[in-house]
Amino acid sequence: DGYAARALNQESRLGYYLDMVIDRVSSCLCLHFAAKAVLSGATFVPVTVAAPVALMLRILIVLVELVAHGAVMFLSEVLGVHQKQMGYDYWIVRQYLSDKHFLGWACFSFEGFGLGLIMNSAPLALISLPGFVFRALANITRLIAIVPLMEKEKVKWPEEQRRDGEVPRRGSSDRLGHHRAASPSGAQVVRRPRSSSNASSRTSSRDGKSE
Repeated sequence: DGYAARALNQESRLGYYLDMVIDRVSSCLCLHFAAKAVLSGATFVPVTVAAPVALMLRILIVLVELVAHGAVMFLSEVLGVHQKQMGYDYWIVRQYLSDKHFLGWACFSFEGFGLGLIMNSAPLALISLPGFVFRALANITRLIAIVPLMEKEKVKWPEEQRRDGEVPRRGSSDRLGHHRAASPSGAQVVRRPRSSSNASSRTSSRDGKSE
């Protein structure tokens, strides 16, 4: 799903999901090792604030990389909520998502700040700090905006599904209301040819019933 795939017209649904998974894994690892480096005292961060800085980095792993992105994926891919319904009322979210320059700067800065701490490079960390803060605030703001949206979506679920924890899945049929479909909407139906033995047994059973 990257630049090469788009340029060669070789995008795929699998690549789309793998791209997001790899982004989350790399960001989580970067923040984790940055926190370890800060706690070890191997960075320019003063020892007096090392523990709060490391805690902040680990909180961002949970809030930004796991909870915020996970909630967005659930709403967009499972419930079919459009991305622009998730926090677009806030300026910081609009800039983060609608302007590729802001998005690229924020993503590179997020990784750059972590790498600056890991490599003990104060210039790299300081240059990346504004974009790091911007991306963190944009995702946390988006998460705050998503919470009431998820409650609103939950109202659409039938009472029995809210009670037992079931959630309508992607591919649910309008004809079936809110009942979950057995397979995704794009699933292919494979019709296997009947074997002669099965066909003869069904024929004989019908003949027996007719008698």
